[in-house]
Amino acid sequence: MDIKQTFEKLKSAFTSDKKLAVLCAVGVLGVLLLVISEFRPSDGKKAEKKESVTAAQNQETYAEDIEKRLTEIVSSIDGAGKTRVMVTLDSGAEQVYAKNEKIKSDTSGGTAIEKENFSNEKEYVLIETDGNEGGMIIKLIQPKIRGVAVVCEGGGSDAVRQEITQAITAVLDISASRVYITKMSA
Repeated sequence: MDIKQTFEKLKSAFTSDKKLAVLCAVGVLGVLLLVISEFRPSDGKKAEKKESVTAAQNQETYAEDIEKRLTEIVSSIDGAGKTRVMVTLDSGAEQVYAKNEKIKSDTSGGTAIEKENFSNEKEYVLIETDGNEGGMIIKLIQPKIRGVAVVCEGGGSDAVRQEITQAITAVLDISASRVYITKMSA
């Protein structure tokens, strides 16, 4: 049986049975929709969810990194002894995106009426990475530090507390009121 005969059999089956023709048309349409959906760009919600999870992880690792570095500094202060440090952050990191700006100003005047039209258009610069499109980040502002708690063996001594407070305020550029130091329980 050649292709022409097969085509003729299918054609006669479709013309004689309308239900079969509609069913086949719906099936072909469904397959086409599935194929087209595979080539469509991925949904922005997935990328947005991934980005927010990454931002939370970055904030957590940022705080952990500061805690680790402060623990090293504070434990090296004479009299501090064994040390534990906790840092709390005020908010998440802030991302500054690149923008194209167009500023237009038009002044028209008469004898008694002066009119000025001003328009400002901003357009974010978009880049594509790994198949996802997003804004081009030009600056990442790390979260501000809300406070630091230090628990150390030498925390009962006023002199040690003063040294630790000065070290932390100098390193993090925060006020002394945001630093709390106490003695570690035995």
